[in-house]
Amino acid sequence: MLLKEIINRSYYGTTGYISSINDIELLEQYIIFNLPILKEFNCILVATNYQDYNSDLPNINKNIWEKYFPDCVIIDSKINRGHNFGTADLDDLLFDYCKQNNIEWLCKSANDILMIESILKNEIQEADFYYFNGIGYGGMEPFNFNYEEIISKAFFPQTNFYFINVSKTDFINDKSYINKTYEYSLTIPDYNGKIWEYIDGWACEHFLAKSIERNNLIKFHLLSNQKYILLLDCIKHYVIHDCSHKNIFLDGVCHFHHYNQPVIEI
Repeated sequence: MLLKEIINRSYYGTTGYISSINDIELLEQYIIFNLPILKEFNCILVATNYQDYNSDLPNINKNIWEKYFPDCVIIDSKINRGHNFGTADLDDLLFDYCKQNNIEWLCKSANDILMIESILKNEIQEADFYYFNGIGYGGMEPFNFNYEEIISKAFFPQTNFYFINVSKTDFINDKSYINKTYEYSLTIPDYNGKIWEYIDGWACEHFLAKSIERNNLIKFHLLSNQKYILLLDCIKHYVIHDCSHKNIFLDGVCHFHHYNQPVIEI
């Protein structure tokens, strides 16, 4: 089957942080670029937090999205608990909306994701969860850069782009754990915003992986083994430690985080 079939059944849920009008102007360029693919989805869900929720930014953001998708659903967060915690909060807003409204399929994405039309023709198999595996140079080292072992054992799904069958999933993040660790972070002297440096295993990717495994979801990697090996070659050659594959086009999808920098195509 083709990925287009899942796209046509899915709600597209995107998350983002807006700090200024410049962020919204840039966001609109991403929306325009993605329009051919975004129009393939059932509906657009937008979860956002802001540097200042009480400013004009929420209304401007809403107007931009409704300019292209009048029926989109805007789910603003009135608070922003910062890096990682804020990300988890926004992911939960999207998932909970789908759960509460009996939406079967969610494509969880982010405002800095680009998609091109070739994605519609990607061959896939029947599954409950479609994803790109996240891995960096440091994640490859424990496997001694053994690609076969990485392919068979490493499971660290990217949280900025995946498809999940919501109806077969209980939850993504343990909210009580998120809240508890957030309260703990407030007590850390000179906290650097990187909670994983204080609590081993704290990662949105790890929480997502636990959810997939807990619910016994059938998973399908959106990269073929051949292309995944090319990605691993790239990571090893350029010593890329960031596991989120920024500015790397993977089979029609790119986490285009650095918008003024070139991309690598796999």
